[in-house]
Amino acid sequence: MTIIKPFRGYRYNPKAVGDLSRVITPPYDVINRDQQASYYKTHPYNFIRLDLGKTSPKDNEKNNRYTRAGIFLEEWIDKGILVRDLRESVYVYDQEYIDDGKKRRRLGFISLARLEEDRTKGFLPHERTFRGPKLDRLNLMRETGANMSPIFSIVLDENKKIINILKDFARKSKPVFDVKFDGTRNRIWLMDDPVAIKRLKVSIKDKRALIADGHHRYEVALEYKRYMLKHKAAAGPDALNYVMMYFATSDPSGFAILPTHRMVEGISAESFRRNLDKISKFFDIIHLGSKDKMFARMRAEGRHTIGVYMGGLRDYLCLSLKRRDASGLIKSKNSAYWRNLDVVILHRLVFEKALGIRGEKAERVISFTRDPQEAFEWAASGDGRAAFFLNPPALDEIKNIVKRRERMPHKTTYFYPKPPSGMVINKIN
Repeated sequence: MTIIKPFRGYRYNPKAVGDLSRVITPPYDVINRDQQASYYKTHPYNFIRLDLGKTSPKDNEKNNRYTRAGIFLEEWIDKGILVRDLRESVYVYDQEYIDDGKKRRRLGFISLARLEEDRTKGFLPHERTFRGPKLDRLNLMRETGANMSPIFSIVLDENKKIINILKDFARKSKPVFDVKFDGTRNRIWLMDDPVAIKRLKVSIKDKRALIADGHHRYEVALEYKRYMLKHKAAAGPDALNYVMMYFATSDPSGFAILPTHRMVEGISAESFRRNLDKISKFFDIIHLGSKDKMFARMRAEGRHTIGVYMGGLRDYLCLSLKRRDASGLIKSKNSAYWRNLDVVILHRLVFEKALGIRGEKAERVISFTRDPQEAFEWAASGDGRAAFFLNPPALDEIKNIVKRRERMPHKTTYFYPKPPSGMVINKIN
């Protein structure tokens, strides 16, 4: 059961900040240090100060990036930089973007979603979570008393009831937010009509939604609720039962799923050659003359074909699984759908079985990027570096796995485009 609720969000006041594209940011977890510094310079009220503030050597328990975010938030509200909408609303949200030369449109909405302690009843997770990111978001939430950005979910809307409600509403009204950011046009309409909201509530009640991005924030919202109730803090119990969430409709014409590639430290040309026999036990090894030929081969073969670029060898390879079904090669209690994911095949058969990269070592030497050029440049910068490239999983693959309550390995998917941060804030306290 999916229970939603309208809310009075805080949004930037255009009269106070001017161009809204200069105050919003990408999601915090895709911003590197150089980008963080750049957003600080872009505008004095840029959202980076709230969502991913700078650290200082002088930071202590009472003065740190989280306490400063809480102070900034209150100051900006007092100054009218952020203003609260007058009526409880559902924020109908539309993104237009170009993918592979084609214009796409993804329609959804932002509302509050009821939290479920029992994860067999709540939203369907699809990736593992880690303590570090959860602690970071919990500290921020404690100091600000707010959901800074919505969790990104996909509502399984096979009969298109929800998307038709949203299209009908957007067609009849004007957006209150229309901003192009990072090549994507973002528009928001305020649905404050109780009749329209009731239709939406009824239509989504019996539908399932999977979390596309924001697993850490969902679990943190539950931890925050427990923390606040334990300390009898100011937020009302009902407010603590909800978290801000973006529901994207599952219309495949509006979806782009990108792969997340792996960059692995410590694989020298010599060690890779030494393990070719182990790799060839599972894969046909195909040598290509360029990255374009490598990606063309990956696209042509589709599932179970992994691209490899060895910095030391200056060689482009494709590893093509010899079997169509990998489930018999991978020991796991998870389903055949899970065992046939390309990312599972890469980690279990290449990293673990062939190269001996597992456990803590894997966490130490493997990093992630969705930008193939970044991976090529990183691998080319020295011997002992290799980049592994994946095709994206299909939405149906993801659905089959999450419906079985299984979680994909870390950084399996990248749903594109992600909603920018700073469009709307939910103040809990």
